This record gives sequence, structure tokens and C-alpha cells, in this order.
Amino acid sequence: MISLTTDFDDFYSGQMKGIIHKINSDAKIIDITHKIKRYSIYEAAYVISNSYAFFPNGTIHVVVVDPGVGSDRIPIVINFDGHIFVGPDNGIFSFFDGEVFKINLDILSQKSLKYGINSISNSFHGRDIFAPAAALLDIGIMDFLEKTNRHVKLPFKKEISENIALISILYVDSFGNIILNLKKEDVNIKGIEVFGVDIPVLTHYEEGNGLDLIALYSSSGHLEISKYLGDANSILKLESGDLLRINLKN
Repeated sequence: MISLTTDFDDFYSGQMKGIIHKINSDAKIIDITHKIKRYSIYEAAYVISNSYAFFPNGTIHVVVVDPGVGSDRIPIVINFDGHIFVGPDNGIFSFFDGEVFKINLDILSQKSLKYGINSISNSFHGRDIFAPAAALLDIGIMDFLEKTNRHVKLPFKKEISENIALISILYVDSFGNIILNLKKEDVNIKGIEVFGVDIPVLTHYEEGNGLDLIALYSSSGHLEISKYLGDANSILKLESGDLLRINLKN
């Protein structure tokens, strides 16, 4: 099984699927999303880290959010927690500590040529490198991989000092819920203060009926800032990767 996560909600994802099926016509392909915010490596890192465990062990996850495509950033494969991750080494796999392999492009090109794939562009490595690599791995071919210690990680922050926390924004979903890099086991709190606004920590969304902003622990276990039947981020205007200073209320 192969999953796809990208920031291009366009015909490009269809081209990737076509390449995969050229190599392995029996491949099962599942889209996690093609609506990652354009160029947001932080958002992609959160989405794949919060999605892969819902797939069977052995699934190959292709993640392409690649503003550095064509540069000297390397294409990698990571073996982590029974899953395989394929994509650029730009931080999208920041939450994974596993075996890291570099894709040898010369060998990959030789393998791909057998299936009529004969070039690598400088602008679409999702189609020309990561899709064929995933398809070959799916049929058990892996001799284009070389072990490496290189692995770029993003500076997701979680600093807690007394009643203050400096944390990264992990994700803002389509409802405007803001996911924070903070879990229940990190702090035992009844509320937070953000930009001078007191926000209670509640147990479910409807409990916040009539309130401007609420906080609760999301399905991923992270604290999120929400607005019942509304859009919290239309008020706070935050993005994945932003740093947020919050006061903790016990």
C-alpha cells in the first residue's frame, strides 16, 4: 500500500499515480491529502506524523512538499515504526527517528528505465523520483538505497517554565482549529492566556457555546484552540511553524 501527501491539489498527483501503476499495476494508492498549505513543510510534518499509524504496517508513505526541489537537498527513505517514508530531506519527517537512506539517483534511473521512465526533471521530483522509488519499494526492489546519517529536522519548540510556555503551532485545520505542540501529559491546566485573552480548557466543543475561544485536547492528543461553530484562526491568525507564547492557568 502507498499513501500520498502533497501540497499540489492538481493533475500532478494523477501523474504520480500513473508512474506508480506503470511500475506496479497492482499498487493500492490512498490519498491522505493533497491540500497541505503550499510550501508548508511544518504542516506536512504534522499531518504525516499524525496519519501514518492508521495504516497497516509496511505501508509506504510518499510526502511531497518540496520548495527546494532541484536544489542540493537529498531524496531520502526512512524506515520507522514498521512504516516506510519517501520524500525530500527538508524536515517533513522531523518526528521520525529511524533508519535513513539516501536514494541513489543513478541506480533509480536505471531501474525506472525498464518501465519507460527515462528522465528526472528539476521541478517535479514527486513524479520523477519519489513515485518510482515508492513503486519499486512496493515490489521489493530496494538496491537504490544507501544508508546515510543525514536527516534534517525542523525546530518544533516546546519550552515550559513555571506558568509560561513557548510552543510551536503544529497545524491549523480547515475548521480554523489551531493545534499546539502541547499535550496533557506536559501540563495540568484549566486554561490558557493568549494575546491577553483568557481561554478555558474544556472537554468538548459544544461546551464552548457562547464563548469567544475555547481550548480542548484534540483527537491527536494535542491542545487546540477552537471556537464552537466558528473559526478560531480568523481571530488569532496563526500558521504552522509559528511560535506562540502562552500563559498557563492552573
